[in-house]
Amino acid sequence: MGACCSAKSTAGIEEPGKPGPASKAPQVAVSNDIIEKKVAQSKKTGVLALRECGLKALPPGATAPDASSLRTVDLTSNLLKALPDNIGGWSSLQNLQLGGNQLTALPASLGQMVALQKLVLSGNKLRALPTEISLLGKVKVLQLDDNSLGPKLPADIFGGTLSASLEELDLTGNGLEELPTSICSQQKLTRLVLARNLLKSLPAELGGLMKLQYLDAAENSLTSIPQPVVACPSLSELWLKGNPIDRLQLQAMPGFEEFLERRKQRLDAKIGANVVGRVDLAVCGLE
Repeated sequence: MGACCSAKSTAGIEEPGKPGPASKAPQVAVSNDIIEKKVAQSKKTGVLALRECGLKALPPGATAPDASSLRTVDLTSNLLKALPDNIGGWSSLQNLQLGGNQLTALPASLGQMVALQKLVLSGNKLRALPTEISLLGKVKVLQLDDNSLGPKLPADIFGGTLSASLEELDLTGNGLEELPTSICSQQKLTRLVLARNLLKSLPAELGGLMKLQYLDAAENSLTSIPQPVVACPSLSELWLKGNPIDRLQLQAMPGFEEFLERRKQRLDAKIGANVVGRVDLAVCGLE
């Protein structure tokens, strides 16, 4: 498919609390001829594949009016420090991959991508998010891991129409000391990753996330978990490794036995389907 400009690719194995490192951008930029050919091809295929091309800026043709029908844009592992305002013209875009760049901010026009379903911003230098991100009412996957969004985000940053669509949110490694309250208003969230932050507590309101199945809060400074969180009716995977939490106190918490039963059912289902790799039998990753 010609998904990247360089021939080299890497793959890694994800572990709770330790996402795989993003690949580095090549030192030598790809020729303008190759870039222009890829941009021209994207107008026919709907896929703009410019991964690992050494880009410091988007090629002009990538945001031309005839690029409005693009469905996927992959700009992973380049040298981008900023994005132009006219990326809002990607009105048909469903998948935007921007991981492994040097972005410090995002344009407000991001909120115009009304068809967007997956937004990957891992491994940048983001210090803030535009409030318009809450207008992305079709986004299911939002990856913000390994940025600089701490110590806190605006309370309503994940509110708006986004709260009715978001299913997976990754905030790993952002130096967060507290969570925005809008996380607790998500209607479809099934996976929440908060590992490697500076959290000393989790809001009890997370217990209202009725569809939450997976919560990774490893490598924080948590001393306890609110009982409503443990009692989340769908929660079957909880990672707390690297926190000063008393395992026995956690096990004695009301609702924990029910959590263990859901966990057992999940593991049994994986074993039955022969999809189990390495299984950590420690309770929530705690010793």
